[in-house]
Amino acid sequence: MSLSTWDIRPSLPIPLDVLFDIIVYLPLKSILTLRQTSKSFFSVTQLRSLWALLLRIHVLQKNLPILNFTDASISSLDTPSLESAVCRALALRRSWSSSSPKHTRHIDIIKGAEPDSRVIFLSFLPGRENRWLISVSMTARPRKFIIQCWDVSLETPRCVAKLKHIDGPYGGVVINSDPTSPAMLVMQFAHTETFTIDLLEEDPESAFVTIHIIDGIREIHLLSSSTLVTRTSEGEISVWDLDTSLEREKLQLTNPVVPPTEKCLAMHKYEEYLLLFRAQTIETYSLTPTPTSNVASRRNSLPKLSTRSPPVHYPLTQHRWQWRADNVVISEQHQYQLNFTHRSPPPINIFIRFGSIYPWPVNILHHFSLVPNPTYVPGAASHSPASTSHTASNLVPPMETLMPPYLTEPRAVQTIASPVRLFSQSAVVLGQYGSALWLDSHTEDWFGPSDRGQRLAGKMLSVDGEDVGDSSSIEESNNHSDAQDSGGEGEQGMQIRREMMFGVQEDDMWSRVAMDEESGRVVLGCVNGDIEMFEYA
Repeated sequence: MSLSTWDIRPSLPIPLDVLFDIIVYLPLKSILTLRQTSKSFFSVTQLRSLWALLLRIHVLQKNLPILNFTDASISSLDTPSLESAVCRALALRRSWSSSSPKHTRHIDIIKGAEPDSRVIFLSFLPGRENRWLISVSMTARPRKFIIQCWDVSLETPRCVAKLKHIDGPYGGVVINSDPTSPAMLVMQFAHTETFTIDLLEEDPESAFVTIHIIDGIREIHLLSSSTLVTRTSEGEISVWDLDTSLEREKLQLTNPVVPPTEKCLAMHKYEEYLLLFRAQTIETYSLTPTPTSNVASRRNSLPKLSTRSPPVHYPLTQHRWQWRADNVVISEQHQYQLNFTHRSPPPINIFIRFGSIYPWPVNILHHFSLVPNPTYVPGAASHSPASTSHTASNLVPPMETLMPPYLTEPRAVQTIASPVRLFSQSAVVLGQYGSALWLDSHTEDWFGPSDRGQRLAGKMLSVDGEDVGDSSSIEESNNHSDAQDSGGEGEQGMQIRREMMFGVQEDDMWSRVAMDEESGRVVLGCVNGDIEMFEYA
């Protein structure tokens, strides 16, 4: 239907662009009803350009998740696919972010696990059609760890990969944040090993395939594409490049003002920078190595290191918390690239439960955000002088520093009451589309005072102050009141919504939680080894 054809129709002499401006403010139900009123409106609501506009304004600009969608997908989608993407994204967000989300499906992935078994790790593999869940369960007697990969897209989830580790050291699992990397995850046994998973292998016990092995026992903290970051028991933080020889690390990261015993609680890599979260500090490092000979020639007083000694990097920036953190969870906020002329670093959500003078942390979750640095120049680290690379004997780095991608001090957004009883299970997981879920012991509103019970609660966080309040314009008309109840705004336009209550129970069986926002799935692991999944799409 052309613009000229539309303009000459006597029954509705309204320019098409004006009509589009009106339609984008209608609830979705009204748009679908409009097409049934006349042939003209039926034709208009079948236009690909209309659904592409609705997708951009009400889904992409609000950073709502779309299953298996990339920034380049719009041009390849036909009209029915665009309409389906809009309807599904809005329906999922409406269901997911309601005060009491109702699941459409409940599946027991593992029921009746081995005696003395408990789930100690749960995480979805990023990308890869949102199908794959990684779980780790542990039994105490005998000491055994079982690492499994599940295909949760099936009617009955199936284990496609299984790895048993009996006795010997075990230091955890870290998932690769890059879905295109062949190294899907890294595990710490007697050695540090990266693995890929042969998802087509018929024998699950042969599906885990080792790619790299690094001798020695260490803590593993981050795997992003080919970058691996580890920490030794002595506090040495090493950066490894999996695409090169692993005889020695690519870099060492050192902060002279922080005791080496200070543990690392979280890490995040953005381009060639690393954000390191300790119990009392946030530090930013450049990951671009510089030959030591260049440093020595610039500073003359520095001796040359052995060719086998890696460069040592000091922090570009450092922020110190007022209190010691007990645990830290971070997530980069997803942003569709609608403006291709400028790509700024995405904001980072931070949830912290600070420690106390008692053997348990405080009953409050603190939400902070790291804001992009407006002076940051993408790619500057790879072309910068050797201002942060030093010999091990040089304790004071020069003050010539790069402009890091994030401002030094995180912005406080909100605090959330989240009581945890002594020895009770608690967990927090953040999603890249703004979902925050946590386990705590707040059950008094349902069961009254008790020494047992758990709650799975959540909140929607947004870095765009306009998206939450406006989202009801395209949804059902009766959701306007819900949008108005969404709460106030924090700093930097971080809009705060009311809490969602996903579930509550009278015992303390839940131990771990994982979620996939694009498919609308939440998975809970239990202290008895059971795993259950809820779908909200």
